[in-house]
Amino acid sequence: MPYFHGGHPGLKPGALILPPDQTGTNHRLSAVSAELGAPAHAIRTDVVYVTTGRDVARAYAAFYPDGALYRVQPHGQLEPDPDCAEPGLSWQCPAAEVVAVAAAAARRLSVDRA
Repeated sequence: MPYFHGGHPGLKPGALILPPDQTGTNHRLSAVSAELGAPAHAIRTDVVYVTTGRDVARAYAAFYPDGALYRVQPHGQLEPDPDCAEPGLSWQCPAAEVVAVAAAAARRLSVDRA
């Protein structure tokens, strides 16, 4: 089953996608979720999120300037994302390896934080 991840542009096949706790990035969707009062499991920074839905990953990629869509191979234990209402769609894992660049850039979305 193919897995996808949408995020920071410029990664190449073989690159390892690591959680924000390890990379120190401040640009993450969980920060927006935290501002909106999301539960603790929705703002985890110790996991990488992957999905079986290409369009879902494309939407997340669009939150980055020139965000990219990647086909990835999860590393470590794959656990269901507790925020996802559709079983089998969204997963969390310790890391993911880029297998292929599915789309080099996705159109940027704006997030209303009002």
